[in-house]
Amino acid sequence: MAAALALVASLCYGISNFIGPVLSRDLPVYALLIAGQVVAFCVSAAVVALTPGPAHEAQLWTAALAAGVGNAVGLIAFYRAAGLGPLSIVAPIGSLGAVVPVLAGLAGGEPLGAAKLVGLVLALSGVALASRRRGGEPVEGHHTGKAAAWALASAAGFGVFLTLMAPASTGGVFWAVAVSRVALLTTMFAAAWSLGAALSIPLRALPRVAVPGLLLFVGTLTYSAATRAGELSVVSVLGSLFPVVTVLLAFTLQGERLSRVQGAGVASALAGVVLVSMRYG
Repeated sequence: MAAALALVASLCYGISNFIGPVLSRDLPVYALLIAGQVVAFCVSAAVVALTPGPAHEAQLWTAALAAGVGNAVGLIAFYRAAGLGPLSIVAPIGSLGAVVPVLAGLAGGEPLGAAKLVGLVLALSGVALASRRRGGEPVEGHHTGKAAAWALASAAGFGVFLTLMAPASTGGVFWAVAVSRVALLTTMFAAAWSLGAALSIPLRALPRVAVPGLLLFVGTLTYSAATRAGELSVVSVLGSLFPVVTVLLAFTLQGERLSRVQGAGVASALAGVVLVSMRYG
């Protein structure tokens, strides 16, 4: 059951990371992001209202709010990266957020271990290879270097989210998700206001724009449930496979193609993420 839940989480994350950027080509990006997250917040808030005993510790509130800010930065940067370069490059680089909790653990005195060390080397090498331009020119008109830079920014944001959601969830998963969504939406509204971004979308598009946010919400819940149902060493690896889903969809539905060097970089980055995500004991 734990393995199945972790795979469902990867599937949800991977599909959301594909559908969202595709929808943003025809709809305002901030309107798309905010609409999906409003739906996710409403669902989590409704569940929290029906469950007793929300946590009141200040450190849990702080962790959940900061996690939401990190998630907002990660999503905004990811959509920006996807607008500049191929998803087959952006998704694996964005998944390097898994490195941030490892670095936080190292700063706290945790041992690195051979597998994580190899994973870090593979991941960083993969980023360098994947972001290389083919023949000195952007891939199919894309700005690969800029896309890689934004994807790294998204990885940093997602890494903050992954690092802080663990302590925030000790007071309840639904509670932590709901509180983090408050900070996420506040950050997105502030960013949209500062940029003067459009926030209106056609009513007929509302069902579509809700899909990416709901998928992210379901992915977060299923992954959290998986960590409680099985061995974390297995769950963390299976839950980190979502870039494979995004890349396969980009190849199959959009016909994206990479150079051999970039393909090797994507594979290296994915392998590094898997190794970094492994936990033992």
